[in-house]
Amino acid sequence: MGSATVNKSPQEVAAGIATGIKEALPGPGGLPLLADEYLLEFCFSSAGRARAASFYPRAERAGERIVSYRAKSIMELLTAKMFMTEI
Repeated sequence: MGSATVNKSPQEVAAGIATGIKEALPGPGGLPLLADEYLLEFCFSSAGRARAASFYPRAERAGERIVSYRAKSIMELLTAKMFMTEI
């Protein structure tokens, strides 16, 4: 076929989307259950960066270059990541 393409008509695509929506909506919905606690471990490129990150509240050194952190929510985890990795 070379550089040729095979395309669907807009009506066919719209019908496919509508069918997919109708099949998906009656099924089980809702958000998945989240864990009670999350564990995040950072492996830093240097021991100095790991030491600096370990000063974050509740962060623990798990090795020379590894810092672990336990969080109760995703937001708490992301906040710790932002401060410990300086992003």
